[in-house]
Amino acid sequence: PPANPTAETGKAKKAARPAKKASTKTQAEIIAAAFSEFDHLPDIVYKKVGDQALQMEILTPKGLKNPAAPVLVYIHGGGWSGGDRFRMTRPDISGVFHHCAKAGIICASIEYRLNSPKASAFDSAIDCKDALRFLVKNAAQYHIDPTRIATIGGSAGGHLSLVTALGDPKKYPGDPELAAFDPATIRCEIAYYPATDFTDEKLAGRFLGQRATLMFGGPADQKRDIMRLLSPVVLIQKNSTPVFCFHGDKDTVLSVDNSRKLFAQGKEVGAEIQYVEVKEGTHGFGLGCSPTVEEITATAAKFVIEHLQR
Repeated sequence: PPANPTAETGKAKKAARPAKKASTKTQAEIIAAAFSEFDHLPDIVYKKVGDQALQMEILTPKGLKNPAAPVLVYIHGGGWSGGDRFRMTRPDISGVFHHCAKAGIICASIEYRLNSPKASAFDSAIDCKDALRFLVKNAAQYHIDPTRIATIGGSAGGHLSLVTALGDPKKYPGDPELAAFDPATIRCEIAYYPATDFTDEKLAGRFLGQRATLMFGGPADQKRDIMRLLSPVVLIQKNSTPVFCFHGDKDTVLSVDNSRKLFAQGKEVGAEIQYVEVKEGTHGFGLGCSPTVEEITATAAKFVIEHLQR
């Protein structure tokens, strides 16, 4: 007999356990569970680039009677080279969406071309602009008020959300079929832990070397104009869209100095800008930060609702 029959039996029992089944939930099922107070319109193609269809999800509060409701558009993060539109289930975004549902605000989540030899971050910004143009063009179909649009995003998405809200649309020309449908205004913008200035070597140093060709479409010294068009610190002006930034003071991915600099520049030019520095917050805020993620989303949602319901 084995010297330790219990141990042998335990091993046998452990080996006999069936492997856990992989989750088979579809994205639609995940979204339905996460956002039960919304009706979900999935996989809406807003533009095509070659053989690539770019899509968005639209969430409409259940029972919404308003034929022209405001809309909050989420732009996902992922380092400009990853992520997808289904990241809207993140707590720092879904929390805002839940507040918006109660206020009768439609929520959308978009995808865009990711960094590749065929697409730069400037192409990503153009796609984000085109997503808003699509919503303006098709406002009646989706029961959207095209004069009441806001944007939100985190990390690369926070950056793109800022560029979408602050950049002059004429400088980001996209799909000719959408060209006539620039929003007359973007009511407000929420940016979590964004990049804000590619013209600042201290803040953007790691993007200015080998990665510059992917990010900007060529070497940094040849793409200064593009870098300026991708720098919210350069874009913000007195009459810009109102902005609210949240950034963790322990962020090691995109330094808190990004949001500090944008806030300082916004104040200098007289823009409407607010900033909350999240104590002990990492990239994505994390656990144990102050304010908490729940408090951040409540504050962000209040800002969005106030501007969209004016």
